[in-house]
Amino acid sequence: MKTRNNSHVIRNTLIAVTAMTLPMLAIASPNISVTFAKSDLATSQGQQRVYTQIKTASRKLCGSSNIALTGSIDTSVANDKCYAGTLTAAVQRLDNDAITALHTEL
Repeated sequence: MKTRNNSHVIRNTLIAVTAMTLPMLAIASPNISVTFAKSDLATSQGQQRVYTQIKTASRKLCGSSNIALTGSIDTSVANDKCYAGTLTAAVQRLDNDAITALHTEL
């Protein structure tokens, strides 16, 4: 059975960082959470899955950086900055050595 011990920490971080980065979009942002079991952090496959979930949630909150989708270089750059900041803050808030290592590898 999976627990949601860490999901609220990451969700609150994702929302808070998005709110600081793009306040107008944060108001309309969906409530996104990343749910995983503590046991997921015990294996490299589980760690990769959790990190991928955090990246996906960060991108979903901040929007695409693809100029063809945003229609504006400024919007694409802002979305990319939001994504980078949100992802980093969520990883820091999770405070797990393995996830931090995955994040710093990139």
